Amino acid sequence: MRKILLAGATIAVAAAVPAIAESVQPHHGGMMNKTETRTEVQGDVAKMFGHLDANKDGFVTDAEIQAVQAKHMEKREAKMEQRAEHFDPAKMFARLDTNKDGKVTKAEADAVRASHAQAKGKAPHGADHLFARVDTNKDGAITLAEMQAMPRPKFDPAAMHKGGGMRGHLFSQADLNKDGKVTLAEAQTMALQHFDRADANRDGKVTPEERKALRKSMHAPQKG
Repeated sequence: MRKILLAGATIAVAAAVPAIAESVQPHHGGMMNKTETRTEVQGDVAKMFGHLDANKDGFVTDAEIQAVQAKHMEKREAKMEQRAEHFDPAKMFARLDTNKDGKVTKAEADAVRASHAQAKGKAPHGADHLFARVDTNKDGAITLAEMQAMPRPKFDPAAMHKGGGMRGHLFSQADLNKDGKVTLAEAQTMALQHFDRADANRDGKVTPEERKALRKSMHAPQKG
């Protein structure tokens, strides 16, 4: 999870660099699935640099990156706590057992799902395989005990705090003169260096296919 959170904190360092950014934020699909030009990369870097440069002194320090990262961490933890609460077996069962007879039928589950989808303006979708998986005795109804035995998403705050080494590594990469501060020029220089590595045909654009090729080459075992 921490790698996803690093998107906000290290973007001035990763700075819209397709290959590096994707390794840090694997779910940032919008950037990864579009063709990007050098000009767009520089613009993205400048925008995010301004976001991170909290005191507007023209430099981004590791402390500023950590401060932004902490804010993203707090928001992420709050969301994860809400998800953990939402997936509480007893509360889920109470929501689904609409007639309060101590069991949840597929009809009840489908009705609640349809109502929820309608409230969000979305089309309802079936989840027969999920119902069947929870209904372990295959009697066509789910009990609270079966619901409690269902595997649930785990909220692990410790796991969210891993990956600091990657953040530090990216910061040191962008800090070209090693003065403990990153300037906009340094961030853009690093971004464009990685852009040029990905731009295999040298047409001034990086496509999703070129990003994938670079990522594959970076992860390939080194010979010799």
